[in-house]
Amino acid sequence: MKRTQTAEEREREAKKLRLLEELEDTWLPYLTPKDDEFYQQALKWKVRMTLILKAEILIPGMLVLRSHGT
Repeated sequence: MKRTQTAEEREREAKKLRLLEELEDTWLPYLTPKDDEFYQQALKWKVRMTLILKAEILIPGMLVLRSHGT
C-alpha cells in the first residue's frame, strides 16, 4: 500500500520536474578529480559564487548608505 505524499514532498517533486523540463536535452558532464576539466569547472564555480556572495553583501549595504544620504 502506497502512502500519500506530504505537501513538502509534492513541492520537492514539482521542483525536480520543473528543473528536468528546463534542462531537457542539455548535456551535463560527470566530472571527477581525475578529469582535467574538473579543476577548471571548480574554479569557475568558485569565482561565480564569490561574486554572487559579494553582491548579496554589497548591494544591501549600498542601499542602506543611499537611504541615509551617504
